[in-house]
Amino acid sequence: MLLLQVLHAALALSIAPGRIAPVPVRRGGSTMQFSNPFEGIKNPFKHKTDGATTVALTFSFRVEDRGPRSMLHQIEKVAYEADTSSNQGISDLCSDAALMLLRRQNEWVSCCGKAKYNGDDDEALADFDRQTIREAAKFDDRDTSATVDAALKAAGVFGGRKSQPTVVVLCIIACLMGDREEEISKSFAGDVKAMRAALEELAAAGAAYEEVFGFELFWVPGNDNEVLDMDEVVLEWPELMSC
Repeated sequence: MLLLQVLHAALALSIAPGRIAPVPVRRGGSTMQFSNPFEGIKNPFKHKTDGATTVALTFSFRVEDRGPRSMLHQIEKVAYEADTSSNQGISDLCSDAALMLLRRQNEWVSCCGKAKYNGDDDEALADFDRQTIREAAKFDDRDTSATVDAALKAAGVFGGRKSQPTVVVLCIIACLMGDREEEISKSFAGDVKAMRAALEELAAAGAAYEEVFGFELFWVPGNDNEVLDMDEVVLEWPELMSC
């Protein structure tokens, strides 16, 4: 099984209040269920910063050499140098990760993404939490030793071992203040322009004041001994499309 590196940087996760399922009205043996005719229509009077948007972006790329200039090493460096004990540190991580990926666009092999706005902050954070759980659940063989190894390597404590080329998958899940659906496509795959727009929005939110409500960064493989191939990528992330 693959090893997973997870950097947990959620600021304020909360469980959405319980909902009571709509009760159907029964007349003459038939079932009638009434729905809200305005569902899906945004309030035209809301402020742009009301609510929050959950964003999920996934990439794959090839790493031939896992040296200090490789994408894999840069991911680890950005993640383990981040100060995730503060709001500003998490915002900086969001911005730094987005900018790093933008600078290395030519290394993307495939990509996909989606964004979902919710007018209620708690509902948006609950959606953020669900998405991070679903992403982490793709891997049931997590090994904490891999996290330690990657952290030590990123810090330069050890290294120099020859490692094999590999495919890398990276996933960003973020919860950003306000409605971002105009800037970030609701759903896309293999669209470089849409991915760049999404990353630019993440970078801008990270550079602003407290616009990042939650942020998670996942990547695999987790250490020098692990190798990921394209067959495994297609199996685990069928939504990824060539850029």
